[in-house]
Amino acid sequence: MSGGGHNEIKFKAAILGLSLSSDWDEAKAEWDLHFIYVDSSDRACECEHSPIHQICVIKNRKNSAMTEVGNVCVRRFLRLLSNRIFSVLKRLQADIQKSLNPVSLDLFRDRGVISYAEANEYKEYWRKRTTLTDDQQRRNLDINQRVPNYFVKEAAALIAKARLAGIKISSPQQLP
Repeated sequence: MSGGGHNEIKFKAAILGLSLSSDWDEAKAEWDLHFIYVDSSDRACECEHSPIHQICVIKNRKNSAMTEVGNVCVRRFLRLLSNRIFSVLKRLQADIQKSLNPVSLDLFRDRGVISYAEANEYKEYWRKRTTLTDDQQRRNLDINQRVPNYFVKEAAALIAKARLAGIKISSPQQLP
């Protein structure tokens, strides 16, 4: 499989098949972004677009079903903000001092990488550029270091799981 567009009908059929609801608007509301990672191999999305490299693991909160789809389809059809998390990880790779955004803070809080209190405090000052105290800067850097470490560990585990399932996977990249 190569090239090809993003087939909305096939994507919706696949997601509806994994959802409790048979109504698209209700079914898409069942899904949350669970994790993201980058894979340089020739993987295909549920829409059958190939290759996809920015992989989004989505999870149905009602029945715990999970699937991996491309970042474009997650944004376009489910309206989840995966692109904001990919961009924050890329920024951290370039400069560990850069700030996480609220969407990424929520995801990494939900994954247990940071606490609820840490996420809330970070959100209070995430846009500030020069007025952080030394203590806030240290806490910010600590969180900024935990996030990429978690990302690399979790991506490697998901890729290993996909390999066991027979999906052709290349080695994980450090960050998107």
